[in-house]
Amino acid sequence: MIIAVDIGNSSINIGFFEDKEPIVRTIPSHPLRGKDEYIRIFRENLIDNPPQGSIILSVVPGHTQTLREALLEVTEKEPIEVRASMVDFMVFDLDDREGLGSDRVASAVGAYMLYGAPSVVVDFGTATTINFIAEGGVFKGGSIMPGLALMAEVLSKRTAKLPLVGLKPPKSSLGKRTEDSILSGIIYGSAGAVERIISEVENKEGMRFKIILTGGGANLMKDYVRHDYLEPYLTLKGMRFIYEKNARA
Repeated sequence: MIIAVDIGNSSINIGFFEDKEPIVRTIPSHPLRGKDEYIRIFRENLIDNPPQGSIILSVVPGHTQTLREALLEVTEKEPIEVRASMVDFMVFDLDDREGLGSDRVASAVGAYMLYGAPSVVVDFGTATTINFIAEGGVFKGGSIMPGLALMAEVLSKRTAKLPLVGLKPPKSSLGKRTEDSILSGIIYGSAGAVERIISEVENKEGMRFKIILTGGGANLMKDYVRHDYLEPYLTLKGMRFIYEKNARA
């Protein structure tokens, strides 16, 4: 058993790996709980199967230490923390390799190990990120834009009359009510932006990328964005590959 903990801005995904497919427990990122509460959550899902070790990534620095300490107590080993520098089987063709978010590193690893290259990961999370991996496992870079829920939240907070809408498939691209118009803008607008960015990069690089959708909004967006694979927990799977390669090192 390997525990993988992905600390995102909105939620914490905890993957328990006995095989290729994880058992996943998702909890809100906020508020930060005490260490003992996370220990209880880990142990509830372990039953009689002691963990071999753990791996963690975090885009919420204030949460990292508490979760690290909880993992250390449960596994009795320091968790591996995801960084681009530990992925020596890929090339990061970037101006600031160490500035690359660990979530983008792990999802790129998952895509490359599962589906090869050229591939592109579209992660519909708090932010929507688009990450391109070329032949030979070369991470070429990508794009970052506001995520679906963030768009809805900002529209509501920064305008006087627009309501906060729950994310769901729009009735039509042509909204007849305010709520429908907002959903159309968010869903079709995000899909259009993703498609345009992928097309621009494919034209620039002269190749077609296999498209992998992941993240909390992937199931909602799968009917609006062309794709080859749907992998809701791609980041956790990438973390497992990183753990296996570094635990043996």
